Amino acid sequence: MQDPRWPTYTPRNMMLEAAVPPDDGGRGSVYITDAEGNVILDAMCGIGCLPLGHAHPGLADAVHQQMMRLTAAAGTLWTEPQQALARELVERTPIPDGRVFLGNTGTEVNEAAIKLALRATGRDVIIGFERAFHGRTLGSIALTANPKYREPYVSCLEEPEDRFARINVARATYGDLDSVEAVLSRYEGRVAAVFLEPIQGEAGIYPAERSFLEGLRQLCNRHGALLGADEIQCGAGRTGHFTAWSRIMGDDPAVAPDILWYAKALGGGFPIGACVARKSLADHMTPGSHGSTFGGNPVASAAAVATLRIMDEEDLMTSAGAQLETLRGIAAQNPHARVKDVRGLGSMIGIEIEGEGQTPAAPLGGILKGKNMLATVCSGRTVRWLFPYRVGETILREAWSRLCSALDELPGSV
Repeated sequence: MQDPRWPTYTPRNMMLEAAVPPDDGGRGSVYITDAEGNVILDAMCGIGCLPLGHAHPGLADAVHQQMMRLTAAAGTLWTEPQQALARELVERTPIPDGRVFLGNTGTEVNEAAIKLALRATGRDVIIGFERAFHGRTLGSIALTANPKYREPYVSCLEEPEDRFARINVARATYGDLDSVEAVLSRYEGRVAAVFLEPIQGEAGIYPAERSFLEGLRQLCNRHGALLGADEIQCGAGRTGHFTAWSRIMGDDPAVAPDILWYAKALGGGFPIGACVARKSLADHMTPGSHGSTFGGNPVASAAAVATLRIMDEEDLMTSAGAQLETLRGIAAQNPHARVKDVRGLGSMIGIEIEGEGQTPAAPLGGILKGKNMLATVCSGRTVRWLFPYRVGETILREAWSRLCSALDELPGSV
């Protein structure tokens, strides 16, 4: 078909239709149909946006009820869903005395974190990491490591000054504290913050080690920099704890980040993002310093509140937290020679593929589509699964079987 959108996505040539009502006792679906009537196992889920699955009736009802009450309000006004969501996030985020900015997308709240760090510190440099991905707007792509996303828009420190915007981002090596300290020393007195993903997602699902996060906290304290955690993909329950930071580090406020932001799973499929920071920092964001027309709108906020309530009622974070180890057990029982590693935390899973060249897994998206399964391939080497949180052994076995069948068709497989 002729797609009238900008050609910013590689087309999969598939028209999705509707969720398939679950028959296994769950309330949100893991299966969808396409226009040709095929039933598809969805391990993509809008790239991690469906913690409850497709078409959860409790979420649909909450959105419908709010649509019939109040659909939009300016940010200068309070609404019950907006205030309820902000309170929930303050309670669930390991930042003491937190305050919340509500937006619509991950990149939007990443930009909010950038602005906050610069205003609160009066400094002008932010440190990001190799392999990082933070979004598509100018500040976010500056923090994103892949240079193709920055061309021709943004140049960073130690890059040619030949682009539309010059943004003071310096890069360090993920997991390497010496690398971070070297950059902090190079820009001594200028570094406003260090921003990282506790689990690097687009890079291929790389969780940070506890010792690395502890060391970052100490380095930031020593150099007067803030520490920001991008949990757009790994947060809102995906690891089995509400934040990936808490899954790795626990909830000790002494080692908590100063800023932490969410999106994707937070709205259960409805677009919303949120940035949480300590009150002493948030107080720097005075009226007019930032804003968002639709940020925290009543419908999106009601969707997020309902998502959190359903997560609790159905104990979904417990099941999410068990997915990786369940899959590792299945993989151990039925190994495939092309699988190099199965890693992640909870329901944020990366399956690294062995093979020649830099992108041995690249064909798998298309091969899996032919087997009625949706999944993404990160950095050409790793198949990423971001299933709904309720998924357990039965569906993981089915997904593993389809993946192994697809691997048999990869070039170089015997």
